[in-house]
Amino acid sequence: MPSNVSRGILLADLLSGFSNQLPVQPIEINSVTSNSADVEAGSLFIAMAGLNNHGIDFAIDAVKAGAIAIIYDAADEYCQQRLPLLQKQGDSYWIAIDQLDRANGHIVSRFFGNPGQAMTIVGITGTDGKSSVTHLLTQALSRIGKSCASIGTLGYGIGNQLIPYQLTTPDVVSLQSHLHHFLQQGCEYVVMEVSSHALQQYRVNGCDFDIAVLTNLGRDHLDYHDDLEHYAAAKSRLFEDFDLTGRVVNLDDDLGRQLSQAQNSAPLIRYSIDSKNDAAAEIQLLRCDVTAQGQNVHASTPLGEVTAVTALIGDFNIENTLACIATLVALGFDHASLELALKDLKPIPGRMEKFSGRQSMAPAVVDFAHTEQALRACLRACRAHTPGQIWCVFGCGGDRDSGKRAGMGKAVEELADHAVVTDDNPRTEAPQKIVADILAGMNQPDAACVVHNRQAAIEYALSRAEPQDLVVVTGKGHELEQIVGNERRPFSDRHVISQILQVSHD
Repeated sequence: MPSNVSRGILLADLLSGFSNQLPVQPIEINSVTSNSADVEAGSLFIAMAGLNNHGIDFAIDAVKAGAIAIIYDAADEYCQQRLPLLQKQGDSYWIAIDQLDRANGHIVSRFFGNPGQAMTIVGITGTDGKSSVTHLLTQALSRIGKSCASIGTLGYGIGNQLIPYQLTTPDVVSLQSHLHHFLQQGCEYVVMEVSSHALQQYRVNGCDFDIAVLTNLGRDHLDYHDDLEHYAAAKSRLFEDFDLTGRVVNLDDDLGRQLSQAQNSAPLIRYSIDSKNDAAAEIQLLRCDVTAQGQNVHASTPLGEVTAVTALIGDFNIENTLACIATLVALGFDHASLELALKDLKPIPGRMEKFSGRQSMAPAVVDFAHTEQALRACLRACRAHTPGQIWCVFGCGGDRDSGKRAGMGKAVEELADHAVVTDDNPRTEAPQKIVADILAGMNQPDAACVVHNRQAAIEYALSRAEPQDLVVVTGKGHELEQIVGNERRPFSDRHVISQILQVSHD
């Protein structure tokens, strides 16, 4: 995305402390980008190594488009090999930066005026619950009159006016551009989902996080991180690599307990729903009252008891609510502010979102659960709110961690009455192979119904479910597209269900 701001910055000032190889001339930079398509006259082009391509291969295109300088990693042998020819092909400044992946975020942040330093930034990481906690915290802060923006799976924007974005955590230039925009709009707080990929790739360097939050750690993204140890190490960077003013961790989670024991000067706020952690947790569940709208969560805090009035269901949403409460405490709000902030918390689209139809049809719940851990939590929560049987429509994404598929099949067989296996986002992987991996986790795979067409699968479940049953559609949640091959096709579970039931969601 373009990175224009209202002022330019001298290249020497922008790269000060990151490179001694600076031009003497006062060269002004008016935009930064790592995408050659966004280059304009006076741009700094960042030639980073990506997963599939290397930015240095697009450097000449950038120069032709007006890039006045190109920075690259000083230790990158591929860049070093290409540089002699590139310098002859393109008249520009070619500047080596030590550990560019780590420095990149700080350089880009400096270009935008270090916007993160002027706002309070909360980073939320974990396998499950990042989006929900981000949404709850944004609601809570807005209710007590704080101007709050958010960045995450649902998109980016101020309040609930979000613009969709493909990545949970944007690329460095987009991220700092968003922060700059939020600051210009008068935002005081930014709540950001921080993915393990973004931490591993140092995409969030330069964000100046104030509070780090861990929800939990389960199995996910092992196609990228290789094993749980590396995955946990990536998540832990949010707590280790930034000058925090507060840490919030789930004491019921193994990584949360590990992080709570780590030596760190930032104050620690621990939350728990497990009574055995009463003595250790600053935020402890007292009780949860089920209501017609959802559930009211009563918690003890260092400030006294508080009650969160919510339209949420499920034990995992109790944990998400406690994470929200714990973060508000870590931010320093008083008891009266907490009580006001926690009134009428609502679920986010596609996260345990209930749709009720005519009395002759079963209601439906749409959830984003796409790991075994999240799927089990979703189905257990639905069981507690369902007098009849549960129909679960689910699948798994292609070109992703195939090791979790069998576990998801096992979870649905154990916790649902009827399993309808369908396509999620197959991408370039054969849907038949994905389904076979799922069925391999079931003791009685023949009892599952396989309907590859996702809309047809949803229609199948809703047409056969009794009014007292519940149809649970998982995996895509809020998503508005289905990725088949390399094609993105418009598709929404929420829209399909709304059309079939002919009603708005609860």
